[in-house]
Amino acid sequence: MRYLVIISVLVLVITSVCGADVIKPLALSNRDVGGGRLNAYTAGVDNSRGGLNNIGLLIKSFGIVTYKDDTNKFFYVNDGSGLKDGSIHYEGAVAVDNVGLRVSYDNLATGNYVNSPTVGSYIAVTGISTTVLVGTSVQPNLRPRNNDDVQTIHLP
Repeated sequence: MRYLVIISVLVLVITSVCGADVIKPLALSNRDVGGGRLNAYTAGVDNSRGGLNNIGLLIKSFGIVTYKDDTNKFFYVNDGSGLKDGSIHYEGAVAVDNVGLRVSYDNLATGNYVNSPTVGSYIAVTGISTTVLVGTSVQPNLRPRNNDDVQTIHLP
């Protein structure tokens, strides 16, 4: 009697990152965050411009803070693209569209925090490109890692 024996070998190569090497974020406009469908099993952002899928990448975007919600730990930053994800907030009894890219800073790693910026301030935000559901629509979301990822830019 003959037996077929298959031996599989997995080799892991582990390297360390040391020295001054720092991962640099990819700069993107608000409307390009998230991108299009990666493949049949990996969706992109609904109503995207069809650009390259960048979900999971470290990115940087910028603009003016248009709205913030300190209770639910998110804010919107508009770079002039006028991006709207379909979400609203209320100013008195009036429903107002949220304009810009949503930046969420809830559920950060232990010991990390983000101080929410002031509405009207101009900022640069570095973080992981992710998505958020607004109703049933997949929309772009940026997740900073800590407070150092949100930088206020003082214009002259």
